[in-house]
Amino acid sequence: MRTVWSLTIALCVFLWGSNVFAMSSTNFSIPWDNLNEGGSDIGTSTNYSVRDTIGGLSVGTGTSANYQLSAGYRAPEASYLISLDVLTGNTVSSPYSAFTNGTGGTVTVSSPGSFTIDDLIAVVENQGFGEMVAIGRVTNIAGNLLTVDRFDGDGGAMSASPSGGDDYVYRLASTSFDFGTVTPGTENAAVVGTAVKTNIPTGYSVYVEANQQLNNGLGHNMNEVTDGTVSIGSEEYGAEVTGATAVNAGTDLGVTTTQRIIQSSASASGAISDKVGMIYKLAIDGTTNAGTYTQTVYYSLTANY
Repeated sequence: MRTVWSLTIALCVFLWGSNVFAMSSTNFSIPWDNLNEGGSDIGTSTNYSVRDTIGGLSVGTGTSANYQLSAGYRAPEASYLISLDVLTGNTVSSPYSAFTNGTGGTVTVSSPGSFTIDDLIAVVENQGFGEMVAIGRVTNIAGNLLTVDRFDGDGGAMSASPSGGDDYVYRLASTSFDFGTVTPGTENAAVVGTAVKTNIPTGYSVYVEANQQLNNGLGHNMNEVTDGTVSIGSEEYGAEVTGATAVNAGTDLGVTTTQRIIQSSASASGAISDKVGMIYKLAIDGTTNAGTYTQTVYYSLTANY
């Protein structure tokens, strides 16, 4: 049986924040001013300038479960930044021989030629349904040694010196991947990495939602995993997430038209982005209909207000 599946990832980013700049000089700053009597829009002297507002009423910040309102002629100073990278790569870039986890983690690859500074990479140990994954962003390359900002994921349980044969480093630089020819009795896995960076103090959430069931265009949908584990011998499709900010980590869940949360934090990311590895898994059996199966998955990022 020849069954080919390709997956295209589309990225949707919703930003809730603002960029308003305060007045400042070498020695002074006025983050927010409101003059209720007199003044002009811009007042200056030899050494200072002030931007003021006459008669400002009901100013300040109001919040609810999903929104934030900065009221007034000039909103209070806020410089909220939020970004999301979603990348994959189903071509093996290099086997690796040594790994160190955490902030400033490293991986020794057999061939560094495929990697560049700022690449998002996935280190995969024991490739397959039970694989462990660590996601990092390359900050330095010295010979065969790649250094990252921080590895997030399963790095704490991964071997410092893997046994080899099914241990690889992927360069995550694409927005689509495919499994190629899929046959019964094989484990088919591919990694997508997410990286969120924000200074919003209340944090963020990341969701996934597909445009359709994984479908061959001839009326057959691949069975969604329902028992928490994609297993050989059954027709099942799903994905698990791993990382400190992953939601429902370690459980294989369906990727369907029903939106689901995969990553969340109640605080800002800090200088290093929060990263999550999402491992897509596919198994078929002898009754699976042949064809080219496709699906588009949308990743959405929202700030927590």
